Amino acid sequence: MTSKKKIAILASFPAWIVAPTLQSPGGHYAVWLVSLYEALSTVASRYEIHWIVMEKYIRKAQLIESNHQFFHLLPAYSLTLAQRTHYLRERFLIARELKRIKPDLVHAWGTERFYALAGKWFKGNKILSMQGLLTAYCQRSEMPAFQVRQSKFEPSTMQAYSHITSESQWGIERCRELAPQATTHLWDYSANKLFYDGTRHLSSSPTCLMAGTNTPVKNVTCAIEAFSRPELSHITLYLAGIAEGEYEKLPHNIIPLGRLNREAIKEKLSTVWCLVHPSLADTCPNIVKEARVMGVPCVVTTECGAKQYVVHEKSGYVIPVKNSDALAEAVLKMTESADTSLRMGAYDREHCREALSADTMIRKLFELYEQVLAE
Repeated sequence: MTSKKKIAILASFPAWIVAPTLQSPGGHYAVWLVSLYEALSTVASRYEIHWIVMEKYIRKAQLIESNHQFFHLLPAYSLTLAQRTHYLRERFLIARELKRIKPDLVHAWGTERFYALAGKWFKGNKILSMQGLLTAYCQRSEMPAFQVRQSKFEPSTMQAYSHITSESQWGIERCRELAPQATTHLWDYSANKLFYDGTRHLSSSPTCLMAGTNTPVKNVTCAIEAFSRPELSHITLYLAGIAEGEYEKLPHNIIPLGRLNREAIKEKLSTVWCLVHPSLADTCPNIVKEARVMGVPCVVTTECGAKQYVVHEKSGYVIPVKNSDALAEAVLKMTESADTSLRMGAYDREHCREALSADTMIRKLFELYEQVLAE
C-alpha cells in the first residue's frame, strides 16, 4: 500500500476554531482558510495534512488533531520585533517543526507575515499562495509603516518559489512582475458557505454597502465623495468596518456601521441594492466574492482582482481608480429600480457560485498538489 503524502501548510489559521481553550482575539482573519480546513477533511485517505500556526494568543506549543488534520500550534511574540530581526526565531521554530514532520510538500500562505519567508528555506517541493500583494499595494497607495517594511521581504521571498498561486488574473500579473521565474497558477479561495444560503429582500429605498478597513488602499474617500453628491442623496451608503467619528461631517445618507461579523455582513448584503469597492489595489477582496455569490451587483475598479466576477454593464461596473464620477454614475444605474438591481445581481451568479465553491477550490488544489509532487 502506498503511504500517504504529507502536506505541511504554513498559514495564519484561526487556531481557536480547532482549540476551544484558546480565546479568539477578535478582528479580521482569513475566512478562506476555514473553508480550506473544512474541505481538507474529505481527503484523509489521500494526504496527511499538517498545519503550522504561530500566534500571540497561543500560550504554549501544542499538537492538536482536528477534522483528520494535525495542527502544530506555536506561541509568537511581537510582530514588530520579529520583523526587525528578520523573523529569525519564527523561521527557526517552523524549520524545526518541518524537520519533525518531513513533508513531501510545503504550502505557504501569504507574504504579509513570516510564513512564506519560513517556507522559503525548505529544500523540497513548495508552493506559495499569495493573499495580498504588498509591493503592488505600496506602489499604488499609502500603506502603514509595518506593511511598507514587510513589502521589502516580498520579492526575494517570492523568487524562492517555483510555484505561486494568486486569486485573480490581476494578481497573477503582479506576481510575474516580481517572480518571473515561477510557474503561476490562477487559484481562487472559496467564498464562505454562509453566503450561499443568502436570499435578497431589498430595502424599501435604494441602499449600498462598502466593506473594508479604513486604509488609503481601500479608497473610502472616493465612495464618500460620490455619495456626497446631490444626485445620490436619496441612496444610503453603509460603511462596514468604518467606525462613527472616523470621518467628520458625513452627509446624512452615509452611515458608518463599525466592524461587522460575517453573519451581519450577510444580512446587510441581503437588503442592499448594490456594493461598491473602489480600491486602488486589491488582489481579490472577499466582500465582492460574497456579494456575487448572493447575487448583489457590484462596482469595482480596474485595479481590483475581483473584476473577474463582474461582467461590465451586466452584473455591475468596472471603473477607473480614483474616479468618483464613474462611481456615482454606476451606482445610479444599478439602483434605477429594484428590478434593475435584482436583474443585474442575478446575471452570471451561477457561474460565480460554481467558481467560488469549496468543491472547486479543493479540486483545483489537489490538481496542483499532484502536479508539484510529480515534479
